[in-house]
Amino acid sequence: MNASNQKETGQDQEGIPTIQEIKSWDYEELLEWIQQTQPHLLANDENVSTFKAAKISGSTFLRCAEDLDLFRRTHLPRGVYYGLASLAREVRRQNDQPNQIAGRRRKGEEIDAPEEPFTSSKRCQVYKEIKIQWTIEANKRRKAIRDMITQMNDSPDQHSNSVDPLPGAVDKLSDPTLNHTLDFPFSHHIPPRFRGPGRAQAKWSYMGRTMFKDLLNEVREVRKSRVYRRIWLYGNEGFGKSHLLAALVCYLAAQDERVVYLPNCWELLEYHVHYVKLAMLFAWADDFATQKKIMALYTEDEIQESFRLQKNVIFVVDEMNAFKAKIGTCANSTDDLEEINSQTLNRVVRVYGGFTKASSTEMEQWWKQHKDIKMGGYSRYKVEDVTGCIPLLLKQCVVNGVIDMTPRKWSGIYNESMVFAQRIWTTATVLDWKWYCAYTRACIRNRPVPPKWTEHIELVDHRFFYQDNFDIGRYTCGLVRDAVANQLLELDITFNDIGSLASLRDFIYNRSVLKFMVEYAILESIQSKGLKVCDGSDRGMGLRFFRNEYYIRFDMLNTPVLYRPERTDYKTIDGMIISVKTKRRPREGEKQKLLVFPIQITVAKNYSNSRLRFLREYRQWAIDCRSTFDIELEFLWITPDKRDVEQHPPHSPWPEHREHYIPFEEISRDIWTEYQKAEKAREEGEEEEEEETEEVDA
Repeated sequence: MNASNQKETGQDQEGIPTIQEIKSWDYEELLEWIQQTQPHLLANDENVSTFKAAKISGSTFLRCAEDLDLFRRTHLPRGVYYGLASLAREVRRQNDQPNQIAGRRRKGEEIDAPEEPFTSSKRCQVYKEIKIQWTIEANKRRKAIRDMITQMNDSPDQHSNSVDPLPGAVDKLSDPTLNHTLDFPFSHHIPPRFRGPGRAQAKWSYMGRTMFKDLLNEVREVRKSRVYRRIWLYGNEGFGKSHLLAALVCYLAAQDERVVYLPNCWELLEYHVHYVKLAMLFAWADDFATQKKIMALYTEDEIQESFRLQKNVIFVVDEMNAFKAKIGTCANSTDDLEEINSQTLNRVVRVYGGFTKASSTEMEQWWKQHKDIKMGGYSRYKVEDVTGCIPLLLKQCVVNGVIDMTPRKWSGIYNESMVFAQRIWTTATVLDWKWYCAYTRACIRNRPVPPKWTEHIELVDHRFFYQDNFDIGRYTCGLVRDAVANQLLELDITFNDIGSLASLRDFIYNRSVLKFMVEYAILESIQSKGLKVCDGSDRGMGLRFFRNEYYIRFDMLNTPVLYRPERTDYKTIDGMIISVKTKRRPREGEKQKLLVFPIQITVAKNYSNSRLRFLREYRQWAIDCRSTFDIELEFLWITPDKRDVEQHPPHSPWPEHREHYIPFEEISRDIWTEYQKAEKAREEGEEEEEEETEEVDA
């Protein structure tokens, strides 16, 4: 039976089907019912297509009725996903009625008594029992958290000289070698970002973070201060701020502090009073008299008055970006920064990047916990560089036990960073655009940012770029760095100057970042000055980006075009020069000549089989091109100092071709000079380390 028939035979007068009926629907049947019930909710074809792509079945629709995040992640407009969540809750509410009369009506049964009104004593009794369950759950979770944190503190290695209560627990919550499973400090649904496979419904997992102790110190200072009233934990998405805050709530709750924890402001926007009451039940879990008063609160004014009568209440509020999204504010964090900087009552704790990478700390522990994963052809340096060691990105790049640097979710981050650069390009003044480029270049090169950045706060994409305490520019991850660098290159903003090249020595120990810097400089040089091996000239060439071989076009004749991969993880080649050669008077039946120069740039001493990989992956493309062109292929290796040419026989459908090794110096003497300086600095550093080791051994 399809959804429309079920609506006619199985629903009451209000058009609400039974739980069993909805659970049996697939996403198409659910969509049909939504369109019949709420015809204006999915009003256009684009929204309908987006909903279909999400493939939300009837059972998922019901199971996630309280989970606004699910509907938000469908990428539907805010008004639409709010409407879907409200509709799901309405279905659940109608079907959760304690009496069975409504259900009997749906089945067409005869009934003798009218349906009881909502205010009946029976319905009130059910609601009272639900409130008692909330209270019991709050008490149970608070006790479990207190026991767990106290148990952490009872270890023999606690620091007796610590100024913090429960110092042993502080040490363990700050230790990345330890993982903890804790009860979630909120007496209702756990937000999706805290959930995990094989984990109990009310539990969440926390890996110790070195930042926890610093955050706790800041909280202590603010509570003692007569100036500050609040702390902002400010930083990039995916750092783990939510987990830090939840751990802080658990630690404070173990000391019987009154902590009102609101973990999901998206839900807070939907159920203002109900959500705050649930948080209050946890805060006063040991005070049954106060809990009874809390359950009797029905309006925001009553809740506000209740808080006014309390002392020493700590509010911990997460996902405050929901308020910005509700009023349609830009996704960038400019508004938050302006508010933070303009109010003297705020103490700001900035956290950027991801796990710390020093020996035996957070990133090393992550690798130990994932020692059995398959690397998928990537190095540790590459994984750490692209993800920036950000916990969220690291989690997303592990797919079925294998490192995968192409998760779909990353395309959103990549595109968001590019869109911001495009917006500045189209809306900023000439001077502001120059400032933006200078700031972004400084962040990518880890150089001092231009002065007076607070006067240009709206020009900085604070989600991904920032400056440290010494005003040195930084970026959060290689994924964003590559996206913005490519965008600026497409807008003809270059990085290939002496200042950029001089920064090579800063990355000499991180081969993945060093390769990016060298690769960027070399391809930029080829674009601006050409490559003699291609056409024998020093002319520059056009630039295009491609996702795969089918993005390559042949509309520019007798002019070489440099193609660069759009994807950060593109393994096969780093670029490719395409040139279509034509004759003024071609003979009848004579094909145009297609010159193909794949480019692979390396700073490694050993070379991979990139040529053979290219021949395999582009085989079908070559077959398609042969019907129109005569192909000439020359695979280019650009290396620090190797100079060589190897001849290869035909490799169907590819013709006989050469593998050409070109040294950096032939591309750019400046690049070669700065690279030599960087390598020399690395060698000197290694010699100093060896000398220090010998002294210690002696």
